[in-house]
Amino acid sequence: MPDLRHAEYPGTINLDSVATMNKYFKEKTLTLIIEALTKPIEKGGLSDETAKAREIVFKGNLKEVNDFFFSNWWTDGLAIIPPTLERVEEFLKYTPLSPDQEVAILKPSSIRVTPWNIAVNGAMAGCRPEHMPVLTAAAEAIGDPIYNLEQLGSTGGWNMFFVVNGPLAKQLGIENGVGLVSRGANTVIGRAMGLIRHNLGGHRPGEVYMGTFGYILPPVFAENEELLQEIGWKPYHVNEGFDRGTSAVSVCGTAKWGYQMYPTASEPERIVQLLAYDVARAGSPNHSVGQQESPRLVFTIFITPGVARVFAENGYSREDVQEAVWKNARYTLTEVDFESYYGAHEGMRETHRDFLKKGKLPEWVIEKGKLPAWFPMVAEGEDATIPVAPGPKQLPIFVCGDPTRNKSMTFYTMYNTLVTKPIKLPKNWDELIMHLGCQGECSI
Repeated sequence: MPDLRHAEYPGTINLDSVATMNKYFKEKTLTLIIEALTKPIEKGGLSDETAKAREIVFKGNLKEVNDFFFSNWWTDGLAIIPPTLERVEEFLKYTPLSPDQEVAILKPSSIRVTPWNIAVNGAMAGCRPEHMPVLTAAAEAIGDPIYNLEQLGSTGGWNMFFVVNGPLAKQLGIENGVGLVSRGANTVIGRAMGLIRHNLGGHRPGEVYMGTFGYILPPVFAENEELLQEIGWKPYHVNEGFDRGTSAVSVCGTAKWGYQMYPTASEPERIVQLLAYDVARAGSPNHSVGQQESPRLVFTIFITPGVARVFAENGYSREDVQEAVWKNARYTLTEVDFESYYGAHEGMRETHRDFLKKGKLPEWVIEKGKLPAWFPMVAEGEDATIPVAPGPKQLPIFVCGDPTRNKSMTFYTMYNTLVTKPIKLPKNWDELIMHLGCQGECSI
């Protein structure tokens, strides 16, 4: 909406005093509001967004193409591979879907995502054509309304990440070992999904993608399924109801690329306590109270194969670990009140104890006329704890990373549900893979 007017507040509301807010509002914001409501609108032309997908938008050399794409905000700031018609058509051979078939509607742009425009962004990112089925399933996953893609534009800098399971991960060289998100196909698939979010979802930094400190490229993982089979754990997608021979992609979100813990114990109970500590540290006491009834409060835990082996050898299933970590991952009421008062992102200065003292309980706390078990009633001076999330399902676990290291890492989101979608392959997939051609050295 090019003619839409706006009025900005020039300060930082959560840090400004009442006197400062009054001053800024009277001197700046109120004037802009009055002008926006009263000043005549000059009719302007809308930009042409109706060009056909196959239309040639630019011709030039590599530098000229990159300059043109950069000037139109069609890139992530890095150089792109020109998405020529021939290159895009090659990508489309690797999907059973028709080029114009709807895969998803991405928010907030509400653009209709098709294999054609997925292929364009995949080619730009440097993907190979055989990555197309993963990109398509991943685009479908982030377009699922339950995933809540639109909220990733928040100032908290929320990012999406992907985990690939099934035979296709190994076939395409999606890494699950040391340095996995920085190797193999992981990097270009992650970059392609960032471009899809940018160009098709409308998440342009500084416009609607408002991360205060910006974003890293979306990371891509694969589970170490050989290790999982060895220790008797099912791959994540099998736990979600998919056949072991089916390939799938899971997507969730995170506000952090966090510190990596070093579980250093042979007792699974101690490792559980350490994982629970890391989970609680990754999240927010204030958010956990506000989101207790939401499935979009997710703590994704990555553990290396060695850590998973300790659990399995002591009789723990993946679900057992989730349950145990959830029971141990808690916040004290003191932590909740401190952050609620001094660090509330919405600027509300009411604490958990305030609600209890005043009998002013928020509506989301009341469950069928009574308090849920997680909302502790405490006397003056007492402390209590609440769980970080509604239940163990909000603490999914993936096994990947350096098999020689004792590591874990927690991703945290308050906006996303973990969504898993199957990867669809064309009927001639095996033939296509056999005829990929040489992927070795070339002369330049």
